[in-house]
Amino acid sequence: MKPVVGITCGDPAGIGAEVIAKALSRPAIGAHAKYVVIGFPELFDRSILRTSDVAELSAATQHECWNDGISFVRPAMATPDRMVSGEPSKMSGMVAGKALDAAVRLLRERQIDGIVTAPISKHALNQAGYSFPGHTEFLAQEFRAPDVTMMMVNGDFRVGLVTTHCSLASVASTITQTMILRKLGTMNADLQQRFGVERPSIAVCALNPHAGENGMFGLEEIETISPAVNRARQEGIDAHGPFPADALFALAKESQYDAYLAMYHDQGLIPAKMNSFTHTVNYTAGLPVVRTSPDHGTAFDIAGKGVADPTSMEEAIQLAVALASRK
Repeated sequence: MKPVVGITCGDPAGIGAEVIAKALSRPAIGAHAKYVVIGFPELFDRSILRTSDVAELSAATQHECWNDGISFVRPAMATPDRMVSGEPSKMSGMVAGKALDAAVRLLRERQIDGIVTAPISKHALNQAGYSFPGHTEFLAQEFRAPDVTMMMVNGDFRVGLVTTHCSLASVASTITQTMILRKLGTMNADLQQRFGVERPSIAVCALNPHAGENGMFGLEEIETISPAVNRARQEGIDAHGPFPADALFALAKESQYDAYLAMYHDQGLIPAKMNSFTHTVNYTAGLPVVRTSPDHGTAFDIAGKGVADPTSMEEAIQLAVALASRK
């Protein structure tokens, strides 16, 4: 049977609806799964979706009502009427937040096998009363998963993050041996169980230039990162490092590592996006459910113009379908 994948609308003032509609219009996307779009049908261009009669899903027994393999679930709120493309607001944040609430419900009820989340505006979400800094933290809280790891995936190039949405000034004081060990454990388990890598080899980035140069440029490698890598190896994880991040990623295409663990957000995302911006997918490791997302933001500057590139959304959908099928 085809897996059922939910897709949240993201912030409706952004490009979420556009890239979702464009992605779902591709025959290669529709052939391998059924889709539940969580958002208001009125916000989507039906001419792109090519669905003349968009059905709404309220229970698993209504799956046969889908048209072209696509169904909609409306967020639990009144239909919004005052939103403008490119202008995030409290209302657009409310739609995005309620769509996530609905996605969690569908996952818990097992009406869908995984989700793809379109980009959100953290500021608009906060205006609407949602306090979480991103999808990763929200889903970790909802599913009580303490050791989730943000991981950027582009084919066999995979980069996990120790810290995510925190200031650069706080990174050094935030990372601990336990945190690094847990991130390595989470990545190792997901690579084995979801990605089918029998014995993952994971390279760990240093925090400081030149991996600290024996303590000249910082002690984090000596006091925190190296001990964590050693503990991971003692627990059977094939971890290596810490390595200077610039050299490690410069040689990534020639390396034999299955994944990398970066210490902070941009250290991991810059090489991932340089490798291929449009084909990189944000995957959340450590959740009991499959979750992916395109590796771009709301793009308010081009919202409503019809020029958004759906490639990253297509890649996110295809990865979610592949992982849900394997599960």
